[in-house]
Amino acid sequence: MTRKYPLDPLKRVRAEKVDERARALSHALTEAEKARAEQERRELAKRELERSLSAVAAAERAKLEEGQLSVADLARGAAFGIAGEMRRAAHTRSIDEARAVRERATNEAEAKRGHLAAARADAKVVEKHHDEWQRARRAEITAKEEESAEEVHAARQKEGPS
Repeated sequence: MTRKYPLDPLKRVRAEKVDERARALSHALTEAEKARAEQERRELAKRELERSLSAVAAAERAKLEEGQLSVADLARGAAFGIAGEMRRAAHTRSIDEARAVRERATNEAEAKRGHLAAARADAKVVEKHHDEWQRARRAEITAKEEESAEEVHAARQKEGPS
């Protein structure tokens, strides 16, 4: 009669927990990568804005130096400068927000990595116990088989030669 491993339900639960935590880590890593990509996209957008504002300012300066601008052009240029500063500030806030999201996503992924490591360690403890239990069962079976063989041998010895 083979005995069933008594901690089989625990072993199954711990293995399922490892799978669950691995999926959670995978999801968290995906979110962290999305946050990193979004931060980079926003930083690129800000750099492009800076280049654009710089090019317009240089062109306006050149026209001003050549005397090609009127008072109305100067007023529009000042308004454009104010609008540019507002856009620059919006981009800076956007980048700060993206950095915060990325930081949270990265921290979450690290936490999930720790949870997975703990779940794997818990599962390994039960797996090791299961291996030891199986070895003990095999030793027990071997001992019983040897005992039975000795009993058969002893019984044949008593019967005498045939």
